[in-house]
Formats: sequence, structure tokens, C-alpha cells
Amino acid sequence: MNKLYIGNLGENVSPLDLESLFKESKIPFTGQFLVKTGYAFVDCPDENWAMKAIEALSGKVELHGKLIEVEHSVPKRQ
Repeated sequence: MNKLYIGNLGENVSPLDLESLFKESKIPFTGQFLVKTGYAFVDCPDENWAMKAIEALSGKVELHGKLIEVEHSVPKRQ
């Protein structure tokens, strides 16, 4: 699974903020960041990059004063 959930985002976080963060961390992503209030989703090229993103960013990087959470995205149950 290559889709990531990015949580604990401040309400002013934009797709450009996340794009910059991933580029600074040298973590590739595919497509665009889908940003909602408090969370976002993005795709990584493969499972290895998804795991590297989780290890490098989750609980370790602050964005707009909040530590972000990064984990695999789990589809909602209907």
C-alpha cells in the first residue's frame, strides 16, 4: 500500500506546505496532496518510499507548530 495519511495538521496547512516538506526530506510522491481540515493524503511511488516517509516524518517533523503523523492510509469501512 503506497497511499499515506498525514494527520495532526494545522488548519492553515496547504498542499504547497506538504509538497515542500516532502521535497526537503527527499521523499518522492506521485500526484497531488489531497488536503482536508486537519489531515491529508498523498501517494508514494512504492512501498519502500512509503515506509521511509513514515520513518522520517511521523512524530519527528513540525509543521505550523504541530508534530505531524504519517501512516499508511486505511480505506474507510462502509
